[in-house]
Amino acid sequence: MPGKRDRHIDSFGETCISCGACVGICPLNCIYLDEWRIGFDEDVCTRCGICVKACPVGAITIA
Repeated sequence: MPGKRDRHIDSFGETCISCGACVGICPLNCIYLDEWRIGFDEDVCTRCGICVKACPVGAITIA
């Protein structure tokens, strides 16, 4: 079974340019760059939306 840090969000999708803006701004460090893909620890995320505002290409959505 993969660990929670092994899960990657599909919703970042093709729009994501892996710039790392969301990684640097997340107050809980639940978003990380892993081999040019953005990874996400959904168990830690509080859905605050800071990353959504920081994304220059609008690749992040919170459901």
